[in-house]
Amino acid sequence: MLKRSQLMKFCMSVLTSLDMDDEKAHDTSEILIEADMMGHSTHGVRLLPLYIRDIEVGNMKVKGEEVIVKDFGGSITIDGKNLPGIWLTKKALKLASNRAKTYGTATVLIRNSHHNGALATYMLPIVNKGLVGIIKSSVPSTATVAPYGGTKALLSPDPMALGYPTNNKPVIIDISASITTNNMIADKISKKELFDFNCLLTSDGVPTNDPLEVQNNNGTVMPLGGLEYGHKGFGLALGIEALSQGLSGSGRSKKPKTMNLSTFVQVIDPEAFAGLTAFKDEMTFLTQECISNPPINKKNKVRMPGENALEKRENALNYGIKLSDDTSYVLDTIAKKFKVKL
Repeated sequence: MLKRSQLMKFCMSVLTSLDMDDEKAHDTSEILIEADMMGHSTHGVRLLPLYIRDIEVGNMKVKGEEVIVKDFGGSITIDGKNLPGIWLTKKALKLASNRAKTYGTATVLIRNSHHNGALATYMLPIVNKGLVGIIKSSVPSTATVAPYGGTKALLSPDPMALGYPTNNKPVIIDISASITTNNMIADKISKKELFDFNCLLTSDGVPTNDPLEVQNNNGTVMPLGGLEYGHKGFGLALGIEALSQGLSGSGRSKKPKTMNLSTFVQVIDPEAFAGLTAFKDEMTFLTQECISNPPINKKNKVRMPGENALEKRENALNYGIKLSDDTSYVLDTIAKKFKVKL
């Protein structure tokens, strides 16, 4: 088990040794570790070697500032200049949170951003302020998902997260428009595992659970809903790419060659509508109705989105973070390369 502070010091030491600004290194380390604490290990510190590689080849910039392309008060567009996506996303959320207090709702679009990790990890600070946060992200430089009915990769998994407060625990929703994600595929390949069910397609459109079909043989990831109802995931993906790529003006037509995200960030202040008290009362009532719903299996009651992740986070803070053997080996390798103690 590793303490959060121990992992923070390690990740920050590695990133700053690569000349990354302290604030960018801190934010990047924090969100990667949050992912591990919340159980999203595919988006945790196991991504550190990928970030290191992109820094070393110049695909992720470690110094500098974003550029404000347009500022309409409640809507802002930012060019991220290939700076760390986690730092950019946290900065956009802070800006949107401040502006939402004035405009009720504030939206920030980020283009030309590096990878921004697990979107659920950003939500807790937002909901703790009594705000509603929404993030939708897509990668115009990546294609692993075919449009419903097609066999050629065109879209990215297109994740989105939404978090809101209640009078008790917050609700944090984190889903993607595809059944699985690219990082989950990479994780399965590294562990030499198959998926438990057919969530992928071969290049001929035949269902498969073999992640190597996507990596090596031009296979694709099924949209959410699979063969029968994949039009739902396809529609969700189009909506996410419209709000992230379309509104930011940075999409697939630009044909970016390296990691390049477009991200939609929105913060809503319930006080600008019926009020925070009314909002929390309504959502608390709905939560209670959900969890008291008669379960299919009496041993497994209905759980709210994010409930399990928040429990894991609390355990990690109290007892430490357990990393997989593969991730531990990778961090040990990084420690030796950068002469940093873990």
